[in-house]
Amino acid sequence: MKWKVVLSDIDITSAELKAVQKVLKSRWLSMGAATSEFEKSFARFIGVKHALAVSNGTAALHLALLAGGVKPGEEVLAPSLTFVATVNSILYCGAKPVFVDICGPENPNVSPLDLERKITEKTKAILVVHYAGYPADMPRIRDIVATAETKFNHKIALIEDAAHAPGAEMAGTKCGAWGDLGCFSFFANKNLVTGEGGMIVTDSDDLAAKLKLMRSHGMTSLSWQRHQGHARSYDVVRLGYNFRLTEIEAALGLEQLKKLKASNLKRRRLVELYHKNLNRTENLSIPFQRFEGKSSYHILPVILSGQIDRSRFIEILRQMGIQTSIHYPPVHLFTYYQQRFPNLRLPQTELVAAREVTLPLHPRMKPADVNLVCRAVKQALRQAKHAH
Repeated sequence: MKWKVVLSDIDITSAELKAVQKVLKSRWLSMGAATSEFEKSFARFIGVKHALAVSNGTAALHLALLAGGVKPGEEVLAPSLTFVATVNSILYCGAKPVFVDICGPENPNVSPLDLERKITEKTKAILVVHYAGYPADMPRIRDIVATAETKFNHKIALIEDAAHAPGAEMAGTKCGAWGDLGCFSFFANKNLVTGEGGMIVTDSDDLAAKLKLMRSHGMTSLSWQRHQGHARSYDVVRLGYNFRLTEIEAALGLEQLKKLKASNLKRRRLVELYHKNLNRTENLSIPFQRFEGKSSYHILPVILSGQIDRSRFIEILRQMGIQTSIHYPPVHLFTYYQQRFPNLRLPQTELVAAREVTLPLHPRMKPADVNLVCRAVKQALRQAKHAH
């Protein structure tokens, strides 16, 4: 299929190529100097003490939950309107996901009201997703968690799934820095791209120490430290995993991080143009028209009215060369999760998930591309109306 406008694309220049060549010439390909520099730069960018690079965003979530003390049988609250990795990571720990509804079509982020209702004495952690790069209501969620900790007399780990939100912020604090731990993904369609890869950020020295051990087999020293002569041998002091990043990915990440602010600004201008073109369009609405803080503008979700046949709408756009997607089929309705959680209903999540379509958005798009997409959207809306 030859697309006129693709859903997502990445900004790779000669800077990334040079950075990768430098790593290859160094002949050190696993975690080393580039990874260390990437971690320090990312921690500075987010405004936290520690950033730990890992193999992917799913590994980041898995380790964050373990570091947060989540044990088998305990409950972790999370939205269903997310990529399945968010919830899978809870099951990896042997814990039980408790699905929280979203606010609604205007704000598809997690509902603080439903979150508050579903916290119990079994709640050990809360996973908050910043959907589409728009910050969830973190001040309110932090207050809810603090109240619950006092009520149940135990620590509840607040973990942010900020895969969509590198650079997004609320009240001057970046997404990822609000909770005890923040998790990022650098998958090939993200705002900061390394192919695979992820990062966990925290201000806690204790959590950072746990994460360092767990991401590399529970070993007390790494190959890079021994190569530099800082250690001769190692001990294994806890069960760990092989969740390391490669130097090639770290080198890519460093170059991508340098252009992240400018890239997010390009995304913002494209989103503003989408709003200008589509805001008064019949049978379509755009979420987050009024939101607190600053977005990273990761994706451009729109919500169709009940009058529009979504499958037909998507197919018409495909025929016109416009690539779209759906974010997301809700996790609780996947076969595997339906078998585990039969009869679960999340009304707002299900409403949005049935009507959401994601339009193209990436830093290589031009204003002309947005205008082309918007014309196609208006035509597709006319043609995809349900017959009465």
